[in-house]
Amino acid sequence: MKKIELTTKEELNIYMSHVRQQLLHQLSISGTPMTPKMLADRLGISASSTQHHIKKLMSLGLIELDHTESINGITASFYKPAQVTVQIGLGRDDDLVQQKDALIQDSMAQVYDGFRKRMKKRADLSVDRNPDELRKLGDILTGVAYLDDNESQELMHLIDSYIEKHTAPGAGRHPWEYALIAYNAEEELSGGGSTNE
Repeated sequence: MKKIELTTKEELNIYMSHVRQQLLHQLSISGTPMTPKMLADRLGISASSTQHHIKKLMSLGLIELDHTESINGITASFYKPAQVTVQIGLGRDDDLVQQKDALIQDSMAQVYDGFRKRMKKRADLSVDRNPDELRKLGDILTGVAYLDDNESQELMHLIDSYIEKHTAPGAGRHPWEYALIAYNAEEELSGGGSTNE
């Protein structure tokens, strides 16, 4: 999958816009290409404003034109999210660190909020609150796994390849939103050995 790294203040400002994040989210969750009018109706903003935000996201390569259709004599453009991974360069120590950190925190909070609302809705609708049934809708896992260098590379490769394999919508497939954090939590990073004394 193509990776897009956002490195400038202008690129981050385009990407960090709350409306543009909502627009990207709607396109991704819908699983089908949408017109600016369709997106505007979902977001509660004007179609011209939506078109402006689409152009900004297209300038970063995050949205692309899927197709056009003639609807009642008017040519309608249908857009879809580009199959890309966005990197914001968290490891880079520059004057954009605070903006990048705020973006990540907001992204994680949005995924958690969506998860929480979905689980509550399911629990409220269901007489059977069996944890195994609820888990079919998602879960939050936290903990520590002990990995050597090869295993940590294998884990990251498994995550990357699994996600890349499942980025396109299809029949019988449902959108699963995710936010993953996995990192080497060792107190003092060394050349790969243990820091036990």
